Amino acid sequence: MADPELERVNGIALMAVQALLGLISSDVIAVAVAAEGERVLLSFWVHRHTPEIDEDLVDVIGDLEAFLHPDDPLIESRVVVGAPEVAATRPHERMIYWAKSSTRIALR
Repeated sequence: MADPELERVNGIALMAVQALLGLISSDVIAVAVAAEGERVLLSFWVHRHTPEIDEDLVDVIGDLEAFLHPDDPLIESRVVVGAPEVAATRPHERMIYWAKSSTRIALR
């Protein structure tokens, strides 16, 4: 018999991946999701925090809310400039996206 909490967290992670489709710009280094109780946290690590990142976050959260309805957990987000450090990730945080290359070449 499967653990219901594990299935719930896996379902939230899957829905977060679905919500991200088409919304990962070249500024995004990594994305993680954490589900604790009635709270979902989306963490974005970016090369630079731009208005487009904020717009994408609004879209992702809106889609995730729709996917998770009627459960309606509180969905929060954080944006961190720089690459993620494993030691800095929160407990139960699952990486759902990591760019193939976290280095970026600036075009001048």
